[in-house]
Amino acid sequence: MKNIFPYLFLFIFFACQSKEQNTSNLEIESINKSLFLELGGVEQYIEIIGTSTENPILLFVHGGPAWPQTPQIRYFNSELAEAYTVVIWEQRGAGKNYEKNPNPGGLTLDQIVKDGNELVEWLIQEYGQNQLYLAGYSWGSLVGVEMAEQHPEYYKAYFGISQFINKREGMEISRNWVREKAMEAKDEIALQKIDSLEDVSNYESEHDRFFNQYLIVNQFGGAVHQEKTLAEVEKAETMYEDYKNYDWYAVWNASSSVLQKDLYVADVREIKELDIPVVLFQGRYDWNVPSVLAESWLDDLKAPQKKIIWFENSGHGPLEEEPKEFNQAMIQVLKELN
Repeated sequence: MKNIFPYLFLFIFFACQSKEQNTSNLEIESINKSLFLELGGVEQYIEIIGTSTENPILLFVHGGPAWPQTPQIRYFNSELAEAYTVVIWEQRGAGKNYEKNPNPGGLTLDQIVKDGNELVEWLIQEYGQNQLYLAGYSWGSLVGVEMAEQHPEYYKAYFGISQFINKREGMEISRNWVREKAMEAKDEIALQKIDSLEDVSNYESEHDRFFNQYLIVNQFGGAVHQEKTLAEVEKAETMYEDYKNYDWYAVWNASSSVLQKDLYVADVREIKELDIPVVLFQGRYDWNVPSVLAESWLDDLKAPQKKIIWFENSGHGPLEEEPKEFNQAMIQVLKELN
């Protein structure tokens, strides 16, 4: 309970101090608002938290696909709202959007990117800021980097968290890594499972194969590296009343099984230049979406500024495994870029 209290207090503090945003006369005030905004013809849930309307906007694009992370950000990363106005966007087919409309149509990477562009245009108009910071996590980093490439004029910088590069190649790298770990452990059962993963025809779909591979990668600490994180994430997912009954895996399975057709053909290496600063936040032990691919892409990328920040005790989720360090790094980057 002691671990939960600081995050609860900070979130409640924002709620108690906030005033309704007056778009015609922007004052320095805190923000705590949530709304459904129509994007691409579909209502999508937005949550906005901040301590000052003068702070720069940070748009967070969640992973999955269809894993909204709203309660996790409240729980682990509310400190960011001291430096940024944090905008949490739940994509079509995810979170409260799914509960309201489980079959929204347009479940494609292209449409979600368009939704994101439309949201950014709304934020610029609503808050009177010409540019904002864009952060994409995992699947969201695929969405985010495409948004950044299409409209660099909207952004002060792009932050890739556990940056997606290429799904099929990443999975092959993951299998090679986990095979080595299983051989070291002399785990014959794991080795048999890894052999099965080599052939997608052993599974109902690539989506199904990925889930089974995730389980064995995680068994060896290549997804969630710190075991204690699992209990903290579970707290985050169940402690808020509006997410207590949310069926995470059912929604993920329903929407990501549709989006797999885009997920498995995308290759971020086709983006060779971005006209804005690029900062990657990578877990040293991320073998779920291998950090080695992200590091290689950044090395080759042409950008006015670029940097990689490593989290030495994290797998795929540094924002949850090392939240204090992650939050401080995000705030420090803001200072450096300004």
